[in-house]
Amino acid sequence: MKGVLLCIGSVMRTKIAEQTAYRSHFFLSIFLMIAGDLLVPMLTLLVYSSGVSFPGWSLHEALLIQGIFGLAKGVAFPLFFGMVGSTLTLVREGTFDLLLLKPRPTLFMTMLNGLDPEDFGRLFSGGVLFWYAMSGLEAPTLLGWLQFAGLFLASLAVLCSFSLFMSGLLFKWVGGSRVYDIFDSLTSFGLYPGTIFSKSFQQITTYIIPVGLIAFIPAKALLGRADWETLISAIVGILFLLAGIAFWQRMLKTYTSAGG
Repeated sequence: MKGVLLCIGSVMRTKIAEQTAYRSHFFLSIFLMIAGDLLVPMLTLLVYSSGVSFPGWSLHEALLIQGIFGLAKGVAFPLFFGMVGSTLTLVREGTFDLLLLKPRPTLFMTMLNGLDPEDFGRLFSGGVLFWYAMSGLEAPTLLGWLQFAGLFLASLAVLCSFSLFMSGLLFKWVGGSRVYDIFDSLTSFGLYPGTIFSKSFQQITTYIIPVGLIAFIPAKALLGRADWETLISAIVGILFLLAGIAFWQRMLKTYTSAGG
């Protein structure tokens, strides 16, 4: 574990140094990223200010879901999602072979190669939104915080799974630069209370493609609304991660290098 952390720290320092070499571009990119992440919460504010609301959810409760979503992306994107773009580039150029020669697991080296400190800017927008939402709600219980912490880890597992599925596809679908659009379309449902959807659709977003676990279910735990389905959804998140790892490893075996 110490070696893993040292590798991550070393790569992060190098990439931060690279990106801050052009400070104006670096900070402008972070600003635009934060502005984009706050677009949906602004629309939510406009909806509630017009007198409309999500049934059973106050403004601060709805914003809590979106704040948790932002926090989860603020952790997952810099750590996991860079591997999608880097895999696409390396496979197209035929240089993915270099990662296969490294003295560490290929999956770890792929994630390490894709680390992107710029995406930590999402933590700021998510943190501000989370703080604002919590300021209008009752303080959660200790049990609520503990449940939230466990479910937040499950949320990161789901996001990591998506990055594995997307990058795994790129071993065969080398023209798949639109995989991020697929991801955005699927996960957009996780920005809103699951109860506004039909029961059958809730089952899909909880147990099949668990986008509801990214923010909606952790928010329920923090609000003291957790039930027996909460534990099941956390298990689903772990199984989804295992499926993502298995899929990525299976697709890696199909990689034929530049000569294929």
